[in-house]
Amino acid sequence: MFNFVIMSEGRKPQKEIDDLINEALKTEPDYFLSSSFTDKLVIKVRRNLIWKELVTEFALKIGLIIIALIILTVCLIFPSTKEGNPVILYIMNNLHFAGIIGFLVLFTFFIDQVVLKYFFRKKVLTERSSGFNGS
Repeated sequence: MFNFVIMSEGRKPQKEIDDLINEALKTEPDYFLSSSFTDKLVIKVRRNLIWKELVTEFALKIGLIIIALIILTVCLIFPSTKEGNPVILYIMNNLHFAGIIGFLVLFTFFIDQVVLKYFFRKKVLTERSSGFNGS
């Protein structure tokens, strides 16, 4: 619409646009970014990328473990006798205990593989960024 107004008045549109751009570049903005804005933004983006990477790695590892457990379960069930495999029967009779142990192992694995690595990388990232600022 702005170009249409300029064209309808018979002025040279390119000169008007150039003048408007030059005027906009000369005016001071209403807000100012802090000098550490880009550093803080880079740190925040890196933290998000680190978190996504660690969660993805954890999901892949859990997927591999689940696939291995499924294969192991199939290998234990098929060759079992008619009355059943004693290991599987023991696990099925103590399912609540096996579930608690499984949850504890999964929780420990998550803490080890994701949370501790995240905080370590966050610490290293913070140390590197503070070294760049000279603080």
